[in-house]
Amino acid sequence: MVPRIAVSQAPYLRDVTQSLQRAVEQMRQAASHGADIVVFPEWFLGLNPVDVLPNRWTQRLSQSARELSIMVITGSLRALDASTGKKQQRGLVVDRNGSIAGDQAKVHFQPTEQPWFEPGIATSCIPTSWGRVVILLGLDGSDPERWEECVACNPDLVVMAHYADSPSRRTELQELAVSRSQLTDATVIFAPMMGRFSGVSYLPGALIAEHGRILSLSDGEGLLMAGDPEAPLIQLGATDIAAYPALADAPAKSLTDPKTAIGSEAERRVLIDWGALLTPDPLSSGQHLLAKAGENTRMAALAPARPGFVHELEMLLKDGAVGAFAYPGLDRLPPWSEEMLRLGEALVRRRRPLLVHTGPGRAPMRFDYPLGWDEFLQTYPSLPVILIHMGGRSPLVEEALLLAERHRNVYLETSGASLPAIQQAIQEIGPGRVLFGSGGIPDQFHLEWQKIMELESLVTVDAFQGVVNRNARRLFFRGPEAVTRLPHSREGLSVVRSPG
Repeated sequence: MVPRIAVSQAPYLRDVTQSLQRAVEQMRQAASHGADIVVFPEWFLGLNPVDVLPNRWTQRLSQSARELSIMVITGSLRALDASTGKKQQRGLVVDRNGSIAGDQAKVHFQPTEQPWFEPGIATSCIPTSWGRVVILLGLDGSDPERWEECVACNPDLVVMAHYADSPSRRTELQELAVSRSQLTDATVIFAPMMGRFSGVSYLPGALIAEHGRILSLSDGEGLLMAGDPEAPLIQLGATDIAAYPALADAPAKSLTDPKTAIGSEAERRVLIDWGALLTPDPLSSGQHLLAKAGENTRMAALAPARPGFVHELEMLLKDGAVGAFAYPGLDRLPPWSEEMLRLGEALVRRRRPLLVHTGPGRAPMRFDYPLGWDEFLQTYPSLPVILIHMGGRSPLVEEALLLAERHRNVYLETSGASLPAIQQAIQEIGPGRVLFGSGGIPDQFHLEWQKIMELESLVTVDAFQGVVNRNARRLFFRGPEAVTRLPHSREGLSVVRSPG
């Protein structure tokens, strides 16, 4: 079972009573949203009295953890070592039964802290009900030696309770958290202190990453929540290596490295290459896409489904392609051609979805009408088929909607479609068959995402999450055994209207 994590982003308060009250309230808020773990940054209890752990302040945390059945991981607290009498800064893990699972002494200090505190010795793992936890306090979070000790522990969860006083430093630490999550099997959390402390202003920017993938990212005050790590934002076709407008004639675009990018570029992507459908060797193009996807766990690749190359498609699907993409009009063939039907048969055998081009494009318009796919869909009623651009513009949008009403295995992709058309699709065929997509042009992603964000206020939360997340997740990131089994009536069609 994967824990749901909440990270506190609240400005520093000097007063310990106010800080504790706020921390308990955030624990309640996190628990009410289904969180299993709540993480606090450095100095989250302000200037708490130096005392042996546990004490009356930590006992309040333990009581709330037990009542809410939530685990608490803290940034630094001022503490007194019971055996040596040394003043230290310690991070604490309170398990969900209220017991203190363990603590970690801070090793490296700022010059202003050094006169007041004694350093810890080394980094260690804390065993908990959610696995092995490592807390890296302050400068320990970016220290290479502390990280080596962390890796040696084989942790399940790592908390970098660091801080950033500039946007560049924040980005540096966020990228460090992402890259570290690629190097281990651990979930890595960057939980920075925010607000003004000791004359310096610190910035928010909490981040939760796993396997090199950002699960959630904060840019302000509040609780950052991350749920199932298999539920990231899907950017369908956000990286088109061939740059769609010029297809095979264009060089590859220079993109921000998705392995380290922070923000929208860092989420999951489905790789496509429309230019592969014009080459005499789609197998090599498909292998290139698979190799690119293999460089980053946030990526998956679709295989080019070019008419006449069934064997090549089968090889790419066997090698890990999560589906295929097709534009038969580039070969001057209609979707109902025998060559396309053979490709559909290969996809059905592997239970993989097909992304197809509809709407004005490079091919002659007679090949771009959505209704041209009607016979193909009748032949393969269990094969999920995604119409990219939903036809693009009227009257082709209306055709795409009609096709989706008629065939329950049709999904509509939002790039290039107007916001009213997307709303209409959600209303008429339901949010379960509408997917956000950038359309394959990296430069257009932000425009497409801005459009889809306008949709958020117009539909329910559940509908919005289906469009930007769950639908593509179900189709592309669950393995062949999880592709939707589509209930269908005789001939695989849903009735649009009864004959008069």
